[in-house]
Amino acid sequence: MGELLALMTALLWALGVVLFKKSVSFVPPFALSVFKAIVAFVLMAATTVVVGQAHAVSISPAHLMIILFSGALGIGISDTLYFMTLSRIGASRTALVDCLYSPFVIMFSAFMLDEKLSRLAVVGGVLILSSVLISSNRGFEKRIPPKQLWTGCALGGSAMGTVGFAIVLVKPLLPLHPLAWVSAIRMAGGLGALVLLLPLHPDRREVIAAFRPQSGWVWMLAGTFFGSYLSLMCWLGGFKYSQAGIAALLNQTSTVLIVLLAAVVLKEPLTRIKLLAVGMAFAGAAIVLYSRALG
Repeated sequence: MGELLALMTALLWALGVVLFKKSVSFVPPFALSVFKAIVAFVLMAATTVVVGQAHAVSISPAHLMIILFSGALGIGISDTLYFMTLSRIGASRTALVDCLYSPFVIMFSAFMLDEKLSRLAVVGGVLILSSVLISSNRGFEKRIPPKQLWTGCALGGSAMGTVGFAIVLVKPLLPLHPLAWVSAIRMAGGLGALVLLLPLHPDRREVIAAFRPQSGWVWMLAGTFFGSYLSLMCWLGGFKYSQAGIAALLNQTSTVLIVLLAAVVLKEPLTRIKLLAVGMAFAGAAIVLYSRALG
């Protein structure tokens, strides 16, 4: 069950990334984050009612705060950083940066869950970083300025770091509470973080404009449904019903799927350099997680 959910997460997230890439052509990243969070929260809240999980759940204030904080960090902040990455370096390069997710999960698991890192894990991490370096300006849809490239990579790395920390933080609580309920509470935390950041945004009119009917809604709503609503619940379900290493490894197959879907939907060229970089990144992720299984 958990393995199937983890594979579904990879497919749904890959589809969502491609749809979100189209979405940032219509609205800026922060506005898209707010739009996505509100729509996804409504869908998740409705789901808790439909599946009978809307009743009061017995939970300590400490656990509730952890779930809310996990959502604020892993959804509100991480997704905004991720959309900023997409708008700067494109879906294919972002897919490579996305491979940092696994090393971050391993690192935080070592510190927070007392899981050991091996030399093999370090080798895998180096391989992932190398894939980003060799792909920096070759074999992609167009050359981009170095500053734009590395700013995008830094934002993407920060997105992966925050989402990795968020899932490790909440993982011990997943077996204790209903899945749809936890998903809705995490989304509420993400939405709360965005609401707190809204007054600091330089142009709040962009956020309001995102909710006006427009041609971009096709991409925004589809991206939210597949890449946020369905993907998030499958993601949490994979970690709840399977070993973390297996779930994360299957999640990481989204890297290959993003590049393939970007070639089909966004018409980004599928070159040899790109395939080599994706292969290196995926192999690195596999080595990191295989080392965890051995450890």
